[in-house]
Amino acid sequence: MDRDTLVTLLKFKRWIDAETLKTIKGLSDNADAHKRHLMLRLMNHIYVTDMIFSANISGKPHGYTALNTPETPTAEELEVKMAACTNGYIEYVSALSPADLDEMITFRFVDGGEGRMRAVDMLNHMLLHGSYHRGATGWLISECGGVPPKDVLTVFLRDHNH
Repeated sequence: MDRDTLVTLLKFKRWIDAETLKTIKGLSDNADAHKRHLMLRLMNHIYVTDMIFSANISGKPHGYTALNTPETPTAEELEVKMAACTNGYIEYVSALSPADLDEMITFRFVDGGEGRMRAVDMLNHMLLHGSYHRGATGWLISECGGVPPKDVLTVFLRDHNH
């Protein structure tokens, strides 16, 4: 995968993360509180994993000991944190060369296991991981009477990739 494609996918991620959080914030006050909490836990898990992989790819410590945090941030907090994290990825990827994308990176998984992946594979994992959990979040949004955002690349490319 080339750098420009990765940047487009990261911009898509930034947009759909924001749309998902906006939808969560717009749910009726009568929506199931437990399911709303689960939505925020899922979105926070995406954020934590994004932060872990960002640190791993850059060779820096991340400080996380689990794949989620004990506290659950608000949707407003996640909007800021997730956008900043993805913006960091966009800056990072924009500066990479094709050789950088193929670089093998050794790191430790949160469970202590050793990992070794190419940078491009780490980026792809991060992108696909978030998509998986946003899908579950969309299902919960539907169960709470909301309409999940269209989490599809085609909508982003048509309407938001300017």
